[in-house]
Amino acid sequence: MLMRNISKSESMKPELILALVQDIRDELGLDRGVSPIIGQVFAHPDGSLHIVTSDRSEKSFLLGPGGRVAAELAKRVMQPVTIYGADEILLKKHRLELTLRRIEELTSSTGVEAHWSVLQGLRKLITQELKFPEESCVFEKSIGHGERVAVAFSGGIDSSAALVILKECGFEPEAIVVDLQHVFLDQREMAEMVEWCSHLNVKLTRIPQDEATSEVVRRAREGKIHPCGECHALILACFLRYATESNHSVLVTGELLPAGRQAIVENGRLLTIHLPAALSLTKHRTEHISKTYGRSISRKQFGCRLVADTHANGWMNMGPSINRVLRELQAGILTTGQALEYIKTIVKSVPDMESDAEE
Repeated sequence: MLMRNISKSESMKPELILALVQDIRDELGLDRGVSPIIGQVFAHPDGSLHIVTSDRSEKSFLLGPGGRVAAELAKRVMQPVTIYGADEILLKKHRLELTLRRIEELTSSTGVEAHWSVLQGLRKLITQELKFPEESCVFEKSIGHGERVAVAFSGGIDSSAALVILKECGFEPEAIVVDLQHVFLDQREMAEMVEWCSHLNVKLTRIPQDEATSEVVRRAREGKIHPCGECHALILACFLRYATESNHSVLVTGELLPAGRQAIVENGRLLTIHLPAALSLTKHRTEHISKTYGRSISRKQFGCRLVADTHANGWMNMGPSINRVLRELQAGILTTGQALEYIKTIVKSVPDMESDAEE
């Protein structure tokens, strides 16, 4: 048995990683499956270790139940460890290539100089992302050339990561927050957003909500609708209107799902880029980026406070939320562990869930 810790230079060797994994699994009494293939191991300058195995099934072997094998492996190599299936990397590459295709479509037809400049910066970011996890992605100030961009900022992990990427790449982002009041965010959360934007030296602008939002809130609280669909459309319309009226040419969001060609939409003189989706980022990556630059979220649950309140109305409103989590899991954005944690926050707010389910 390999009971000792090993040095960082030794941890680069796939055969030693595999021997450690087998040793850990033996200690935990895990004897199912066959020994996986570890294709490559990459050490990044930040001290993290990135391991590529053949597919998601063999990734599960390396992770172990509840991630216990990977957690113990990280202790023994004395480095943070992330594990990828080669099929995940192929899917990521495919999505990034689709985003590049969309960039080519737009750069050949756009008549807006700011669009062209931002798209060229995005192309450089994608070129870097295509090398991940072999190489770390480096945010270079020269990428953005000081171009102004509006950022639809919700205060969550994903829009926080988008803001960091833009700022560190030399763009001039303006964080736009729709003032949804205490129904969606409490005063502490709003204060955290203000403080963090100040920390990044990013301008934060609050804009009023659409009058129709109060009607969505009323119907949601009465259990008549799940609010996310209508609310998202209203809030996005507020962002688009502000970006247009303030002469921004580009609006960036923190959305993760509309990847590939759907990550970039041109509507007249306004270009909308769903940045994490365009870069095919996962929730793990957006969390890592945000945390690295000092952004931590005090309340980690699915959706805003209004959504959490509506879950108490029963399965009708829980279903769309759980479906959203499952869509992100299916897309490879969430790990199974992350998806489970979000689903737990959804169901725990429902009183008498067992009797409700029986009905």
